[in-house]
Amino acid sequence: MRCQILALLVLGAAADEDIILNSLSTDTSLPERLLVLMPGGLVPNEHYKLTGQAIQKATTDVRLTVVIPQVFQRLCIITCPFTKTCSLLKGRVDDAVAKSTFKGKNPQEDTFLAGHSLGATCANYLAQAYNYEFAGLLEFGGYVDMTGAGSIPNYAIPVLHMAGELDGGGARPSSMAGLYAMSKAYAATAGEEMALQNKPVQVLEGLDHSDFCPGFFVTKTKDCKSEVTQDVAMATIGEVAGAFLHLNSPVSNATKAAAMATMKKRSTFTKEMCEPYLLAFELEKGQLASPPAGVPAGPWCNFAQQKIVGLDAADAGKLKIQPGMCKLITEGLHEFEHQHTNYTVTAGSMEVTCFAAVEPAASSIDASQFAPASVDCKMVDATRVAEQLKVTTNGSVQCGDINRAAVEVALKLLPAKSLKRFQEKGRGVCYMPDSEVLWNIGPLWLKSSLTKTETTKCLEVASSRLISTIDSKIFPGNHYCKLWSPSDAMDWMMTDSHKPFPYPKAETATVETIQI
Repeated sequence: MRCQILALLVLGAAADEDIILNSLSTDTSLPERLLVLMPGGLVPNEHYKLTGQAIQKATTDVRLTVVIPQVFQRLCIITCPFTKTCSLLKGRVDDAVAKSTFKGKNPQEDTFLAGHSLGATCANYLAQAYNYEFAGLLEFGGYVDMTGAGSIPNYAIPVLHMAGELDGGGARPSSMAGLYAMSKAYAATAGEEMALQNKPVQVLEGLDHSDFCPGFFVTKTKDCKSEVTQDVAMATIGEVAGAFLHLNSPVSNATKAAAMATMKKRSTFTKEMCEPYLLAFELEKGQLASPPAGVPAGPWCNFAQQKIVGLDAADAGKLKIQPGMCKLITEGLHEFEHQHTNYTVTAGSMEVTCFAAVEPAASSIDASQFAPASVDCKMVDATRVAEQLKVTTNGSVQCGDINRAAVEVALKLLPAKSLKRFQEKGRGVCYMPDSEVLWNIGPLWLKSSLTKTETTKCLEVASSRLISTIDSKIFPGNHYCKLWSPSDAMDWMMTDSHKPFPYPKAETATVETIQI
């Protein structure tokens, strides 16, 4: 995973030894394959031995050798920090492989790379650094590039993503949903089975981030708690990885059919976890063609504009959004800054032009890679609507009231299993008063943020607002909000609300408690 290598400054790491798992089979009629598994940051590679063995056990029709190399300071990223600087790590891998009985002929056909967490990042970089001269890539609790040539749609070799339902890091379900959307788009043109062979994304039921390296709780203070036994976790990981290896190796048609059946079976749960997020992502930016009961069609700023002016039910229909929805600005906040609301009044109805911007998620292991940091809305305010329509409005509606609505939407979209877990065990949400910037200065509001503060009881959420009533001398009649997105509310309910809190202080953290 992408991470901060703070641990280098405070921790030393004992030297590991290369782990060589020679093939379980001596049947020379079976194709010979190699899997190189990169360990996660600061994790002794011995904790991947059971994982490698589980994959070997599941990959029945291949003579599979697994090599788990020891890496410098238990941080592979030191010797492969970028795609153009991986020669040291490649040399380390080659040295480890030389200790095995594997006799490869063509890495593009017989060598697979894999990695867990930070190791997944290294495996991705290594594949790109050597021009994808491998048979495939397996990402465990990690992911390839989000955009560009190294992203899922453009990846030049087969790539499997799988992570636990209860992963508390960057490969959490909300992030897997974004990756799933890429795989789904590929399936729309190439077909479902091609997608499950070449670009599968699987969320594994009940597993957490640490299940991939049993015995070493790499994220025990920030991971969610696994809901399966170690045996079940190993069998699940082995089954999915083995299916991917079979689908991309020269095995019998019967074996390939069984592997495809496994992928399809696992995809049922993945779809259950990911599809609700895709609905939320679309709601935030666009309109849902068939929204579920109780969920607005969107976009979210369109919903917010209707709600923020505080019209009663009898007058609500008099407010129209032109041209049908708040305009989404995708060129960045610098362009959003220059957009200003407008309106026209015709025959007792008011058509408003409002604007939206979806601030991207922080690129951090502690957050979703796809749920927005906030949905920013520039809207006409209640005083302007009251003035123009000659009706009574409720000027006390806050941005926080729309955040409450985001939680209600999230509760409706959340998978039933996740909803039950949240209602029984999760920390809740506390709605704090909207914050304001100094003197209601627009550029300061633009640079402000929705704030989220964890407590033992709840997540305290506060929107940043800017209100300039019709009496204001600068851009009168506007109400701006930085809003909590429904997808990020779902992310809290499904993932972060279940983490232990308070987290330990940095000076008392140990190797086992550092997030990778």
